[in-house]
Amino acid sequence: MKRYLLVFFASFILLSCTESPEDLEILSLPFGDFEVTTLGISIDCGLNVLKFDEKDLDRLETLVGPGRLERRDLREGLNLDRERFGDADLKLKVRIRKVLDSEVPMCTARGISYPAVVVIGADTIENQ
Repeated sequence: MKRYLLVFFASFILLSCTESPEDLEILSLPFGDFEVTTLGISIDCGLNVLKFDEKDLDRLETLVGPGRLERRDLREGLNLDRERFGDADLKLKVRIRKVLDSEVPMCTARGISYPAVVVIGADTIENQ
């Protein structure tokens, strides 16, 4: 009986420690570093709106896909701390990746929403 319990617990531990296919997909996604300016919190999704530099738009769209035609430079930052980075006009260095279908945020459709990017890391850029 002890042998069966040992085999059961060993199997349980091995199965619970393996990564899901989604985790493996996330780990394999490319990421990029960008300097952005915050525009505040969006009304629609409640996410930080990020303005990317014009010179970075081609690299941004290659990494995460196209933006809105009229404002290619605006994205919403998923996983970006709203308390720390929610104010407008902050200069940030962010590391981002594209959003998976399972991560797309639910929005209210009360305002304009922009394509989202997943923020892996962020820090303020000190004024120079």
